Amino acid sequence: MAVTTSPPHAEGISPALQFVRPVERYDTLADRAYEQLRHALMTGSFHPGQKLTIRKLAAVLGISATPARDAISRLLSERILETDANRNVSVPILDERRLNEIYAIRGALEGLAAELGTPQLTSEDIDRLEQIQMALISAMDRKEYKRVLLENGEFHFTIYHASGNEMLVQSIQQLWLKLGPALNLLYPAYNHSRKGVSNHLETLRALRARDAAGVRAAIERDLRDGLGELSAALQAQPHNRQAQATREGES
Repeated sequence: MAVTTSPPHAEGISPALQFVRPVERYDTLADRAYEQLRHALMTGSFHPGQKLTIRKLAAVLGISATPARDAISRLLSERILETDANRNVSVPILDERRLNEIYAIRGALEGLAAELGTPQLTSEDIDRLEQIQMALISAMDRKEYKRVLLENGEFHFTIYHASGNEMLVQSIQQLWLKLGPALNLLYPAYNHSRKGVSNHLETLRALRARDAAGVRAAIERDLRDGLGELSAALQAQPHNRQAQATREGES
């Protein structure tokens, strides 16, 4: 008499699920549009308060309205974009409180990622970072500030990805998604001070010396300087001046 045995199953997996197989994932146009928009938001391609329409985004991305709509819906669900009472989609405008909250978290996470990434970066990686920094400076000299923001993002995330900590990098990316559009407010004033350039050059010196603590300190100083400049720029925006005048009139 044959003995029937139950098929083996992985430890911790219910027998009812033992024959379930992972679903193969294929990137769709909506997925690609979503990633493109994420990158654009992180690197300052959009400005705070800018209105986004499905028709225009679809035209820019070279896709139909449906995947563009799906990509926007994902960003709305993640609260990266927002809608008003008329269902117009726009890039959020940061206020002072939210800006300080984001930078407090950035300082903790990006400092850690920089410190963890330092010993993992090869000499070739550091050479590449120097090339990125030279391209950033060149773009500053030409006053091509969109290019500056692109190179800045490449510089930072090359270091952060080297940490090998995917969850940490993803958390940093979420913060950049919320902050990226506001970084446009840094220029042209931040071009004049060149504080960011100085901090990146110090980062490179510490990387060459394999000084992980020094790299962390340089990145954290870069963030503090950026916060100071961005806070001043934010206060100078018309909507903030009006809100400030209202508060003073009520006091």
